[in-house]
Amino acid sequence: VVIVAARPRPFSAMQNNQLVSLRNYFYLGLYQDLLKESKSLTNLTGATETARLAYLYRGHLAMGKYDVLAKEIKRGDPTVLQVIQLHSTYKTASESNKSMILEKLNEIVEHGNMAQDQTFALVAAEMYLAAGEMKSALKMVYKGSTLDMMAMTVQILLSVNRLDLAEQHLRKMVEIDEDDTLTQLAQAWTNMAKGGSNKVSEALDIYQDLQEKFGSSILVLNSIAVCQITQQQYADALSSLGAARDLARKMNIKISPDTYVNTLICLKHLRKSPSMIASILSDFKKNSPKDPWILKQQEMLASLEKSKKTYA
Repeated sequence: VVIVAARPRPFSAMQNNQLVSLRNYFYLGLYQDLLKESKSLTNLTGATETARLAYLYRGHLAMGKYDVLAKEIKRGDPTVLQVIQLHSTYKTASESNKSMILEKLNEIVEHGNMAQDQTFALVAAEMYLAAGEMKSALKMVYKGSTLDMMAMTVQILLSVNRLDLAEQHLRKMVEIDEDDTLTQLAQAWTNMAKGGSNKVSEALDIYQDLQEKFGSSILVLNSIAVCQITQQQYADALSSLGAARDLARKMNIKISPDTYVNTLICLKHLRKSPSMIASILSDFKKNSPKDPWILKQQEMLASLEKSKKTYA
């Protein structure tokens, strides 16, 4: 691929030079750094200020700080910020109310007056993803011209097993800026999807380079662990996951379900004691009782018990 350095990058408030660090911290899951950087950005106005707040509030959303969003986002704030609050409400709503909340998002999208707002497209897509509405999420970002939108497009395409289309969008990202943090992340995601020893090693190198450059985050540590598990480096992966758990406790946020699941995988492969495995599983259930993995395990155990009674 020939990189044309002089190619003009599509304008977006998110690509404003003042927000580069904020953007990197958000996508790498470095939320404490994001909060600190956001506070340092004073005297911003217009779309740039809205973009700053969007990154900040998306960070709070990712950390599960729903009370902060309820307190800080007001009725008269820009629509894009109100959608982040709507996403927060969706996250905490009962199953019976989620469809009604999602319909509110549909109404905002269908109204059309936010069609050109790229930040809005991203936050709307994130909410659709949380609802499992892959088609609607992809529609929001598929034709996007910013690296933020292209990266989300790659992520969605990989999740629906369209590696071919994901690679097409990745090539566009590389043409714009191959060294950008989002391009690097998208390259790592695609390498993992392609599989194979060389590609997984390349993905691991990317994550470790980002870790060295920006510092450790739960997201990056979990990603490193997945690469290590794929390479059957279970002891190294367990160490990475332990660091992720410690970081979550330090940040006073819930330990990620991904951290728990991958920890259990490592413990079983390393043939650790049943008591150690049971302890991690118990913590997982307490922290995330409605996680799909936990619900599936409970369903399988219930089915097993039913079979035992049938053939007893």
